[in-house]
Amino acid sequence: MNSLAVAPSPHRRSGNTTTRIMLDVLIALVPAFIAANIIFGPRAALVTAVCVASCVLFEYFTRKVMKRDNTISDLSAAVTGVLLSYNLPVTIPLWMAVVGSFFAIVVVKQLFGGIGQNFANPAITARVILLVSFSGQMTTWAEPFFYRSSGADIVTGATPLTQLGTSDLPSLLDMFLGVRGGCMGETCILALLIGGVYLVIRRVISPVIPVTYIGTVFLFSVIFGQDPLYEIMSGGLVLGAIFMATDYSTSPVTRLGKIIFALGCGTVTILIRQFGSYPEGVSFAILFMNLLVPYIDKGTKLKPFGGKKMRVARDIVQPIVTLAVIALVVSAALVFTYNLTKGDENAVSEEVQTAVDELIGADNELIDIDKTAYADYDLEMAFKAADGSAMALLVTPKGYGGDIEMVVAVDQNGVITGTKVTAQTETPNLGTKVMEPEFSDQFIGKSGELTVVKNGSAASEQEIDAVAGATVSSRGFTDGVNKALKVFEELKGELS
Repeated sequence: MNSLAVAPSPHRRSGNTTTRIMLDVLIALVPAFIAANIIFGPRAALVTAVCVASCVLFEYFTRKVMKRDNTISDLSAAVTGVLLSYNLPVTIPLWMAVVGSFFAIVVVKQLFGGIGQNFANPAITARVILLVSFSGQMTTWAEPFFYRSSGADIVTGATPLTQLGTSDLPSLLDMFLGVRGGCMGETCILALLIGGVYLVIRRVISPVIPVTYIGTVFLFSVIFGQDPLYEIMSGGLVLGAIFMATDYSTSPVTRLGKIIFALGCGTVTILIRQFGSYPEGVSFAILFMNLLVPYIDKGTKLKPFGGKKMRVARDIVQPIVTLAVIALVVSAALVFTYNLTKGDENAVSEEVQTAVDELIGADNELIDIDKTAYADYDLEMAFKAADGSAMALLVTPKGYGGDIEMVVAVDQNGVITGTKVTAQTETPNLGTKVMEPEFSDQFIGKSGELTVVKNGSAASEQEIDAVAGATVSSRGFTDGVNKALKVFEELKGELS
């Protein structure tokens, strides 16, 4: 008599292996890689190579130190490296890409046990860490095809997310093809869709999460009066929905769970975009929903035949309420600490006061202004000489490494009398040259709208010669001067 074999599930065998799945994901990412190199030039390939190499090496050595079997052959570290690079601007310093790779592999993945045991998507978490730690470098966007212009400088611009509601938006066709600013792997929607279709055909992912996620953003965009097509194609929504929200380890197992997860991702994304201080919410949304996946799985899994019936209050509501209370308490504590330590917003630092005294004389006073009314001009403070002869304006334009805090002095006729940088994070011995007299003295005696030209080709009074190799810093400095002149025109009545 034949014996009946008893074994735990699953009983259905599949030819799919981790390596096969990861190879399919890498193949699906190729169109976006090609698009990134066409749009942003060969540096896109360099950033990707650095991220992939760093992730693979970190995984190899971490597994070695932990005395675990090495897993670099399953290609999951390579996939993490590619996805991380796609979530970075092409202007990112390479050492920051290595730091992001370390957090993705060592902290998020391996310290929690390796593939399948990480609590959140490694690439998404690393992007959030880099964004919080290096916000200036993580929000410096290269303009499409900048590499085709003469010179080696990277020309930066804005992203559609920061331009929504203005008349400066790219066309929908440009958005679809990726001719816009943004992280290097997120801009070309066509390439991402090709990759997504490939993964669905290969049955690597289900279309449930991407379609529900994007559909939720579409619906809420209409409710909030935004253009849904721009909302969908801006930022990293399509990249996140197809390649990161669908991560096996950090997304729900059941179909209902996937729908709930995707609805949450879409809702949090649009709420951050509409009401948060960051224009983009995809990374934070996916990371937040990753944390809720265990509860979503628990609440939507099917009850085994004869198994213990789930109690909704105990098994679902109680854990979610507990997590919400903890989040509220932590948020309240952070808000309280911030308000306790932030100090007086109108306090003048020693560096700024010294610069103002040097430029318009020690006998000066702070002008009472509403900063929100001058937010478009990056105005922080305004001072006037006691005799009404001059005004000093503290502005913070964006340079290559972040904000440049600078004081611009203007006489009563609207002519620049001097400039002084009080804080900056520009590249040493390159971007920092905008602080030197050879560059900054060009502004003295000028007024009106000024423009930057390269290669020493300034031919008129309104043109400024850029620092060689530091066009972005030069333009940032000049932008600050132009904004200060515009503010002066509105405030010059204070000198009377």
